[in-house]
Amino acid sequence: MRRACSVLVVAAAALVLAGCGGDERVDEHVLGAFFTGSSALAHQLSPLFPHKPGSIACRLKEAGVTAKLLQARCATDVSLVKHDRAVVTLTETWEHGGFAHTWFFFIKRNGTVQSVVQEGAPAPQSIP
Repeated sequence: MRRACSVLVVAAAALVLAGCGGDERVDEHVLGAFFTGSSALAHQLSPLFPHKPGSIACRLKEAGVTAKLLQARCATDVSLVKHDRAVVTLTETWEHGGFAHTWFFFIKRNGTVQSVVQEGAPAPQSIP
């Protein structure tokens, strides 16, 4: 029993030292730098997504002739990777979560985007 408690204490300490668990002030600073930085795509998506971790209701315009409006959720997350790196994740979900599109922005903590990876269904056009 003592050994199990010791393992848990060591594991918790390792997570704290590794920076896991997130620091809300650091998260918001990194996201602020990301949304105001030099990335044209980040500027384009900025009005649609929350500028702090979490999700909000948003509207998307379906591509095509009818341009149907879609009720959706737009979510922002940030993972602090190293002392100077982060991953900003922006996800749109629509049709009650049946479809999703995600952008993974690999950035420096000053907001400079180094690369972007996208996955999921084709993203509808956003409505800021």
